Amino acid sequence: MTQQIFAIVAPLFLIVGVGYLYGVRERPAMDTINSMIMDIFVPALIFHVMIQDDFEPLQYSVLMAAGALVMLGSGIIAFGVARVMGFAWRSFVPPAMFCNWANLGLPLYVFALGEQALGGGIMLVVVGNVMCFTIGTYIYSGKLSGFEVLRTPIIAAVVLGALLNALNVHLPLFVDRPIDMLGQVAIPLMLFSLGVRLTRVSWNDSLAGFVMAALCPIAGVSIALVLVQLLPMPELQRNILILFGVLPPAVINFMLAEQYNRDPEKVASMVMIGNLSSVVTIPLILYFVLAA
Repeated sequence: MTQQIFAIVAPLFLIVGVGYLYGVRERPAMDTINSMIMDIFVPALIFHVMIQDDFEPLQYSVLMAAGALVMLGSGIIAFGVARVMGFAWRSFVPPAMFCNWANLGLPLYVFALGEQALGGGIMLVVVGNVMCFTIGTYIYSGKLSGFEVLRTPIIAAVVLGALLNALNVHLPLFVDRPIDMLGQVAIPLMLFSLGVRLTRVSWNDSLAGFVMAALCPIAGVSIALVLVQLLPMPELQRNILILFGVLPPAVINFMLAEQYNRDPEKVASMVMIGNLSSVVTIPLILYFVLAA
């Protein structure tokens, strides 16, 4: 079992580590690469998965609802913790809700559960992005706007992919193959980019960081374990949801906190310490999932 877990997590953290070391050494400007990941490579991955004959979006409806409940439940718990600890809730709640569904989640599902887990993982990325750019931007900014999410290429890929899937439209090979190739770039590049991004966040206000490092997986996994008992889901989707619950805070939290001036240094600490702690928490939850 230990060797199996190591074989799953080692590639993830090695690629993140390479990105981190490269970021420390070269200090590259990653803005263009990050935009390409979210505007080209991830949408290509999502679109290509969704147009496959065996992909049925409706089969993931319960999983998507469960993913939303994990995020909302984690946010409610984080709100209570923020009140008790005296943290500003607008900067503390989002990192508990919006985690590394894409950069770390998609590779984790594939390595741990196989390629068949990619569809469910992608639908959780969609739910997460919708909630992040609606509820998330509202928490950070104090203003409600649903238009941000409509401008994301990921949502365009979902809508177009679902439409072609419903109409049973098959793309010619010379179109399908390059889309597939672009999508295959996404997973390793997301891991590498995560490593580079982590060089730009700090250890300042480490108390909030350590609290978040404990809160994020405990709340997420606990809620997921309750939901898999209550909701009708296949075993594969139950395992995806449990792994979804253990994911650490996403770097997008730092970007939004900086944009809206919501304690960006504190949020950066939560992201950094939360991601470092996942070296321990992810193998622990993997052991539980694989043993079950």
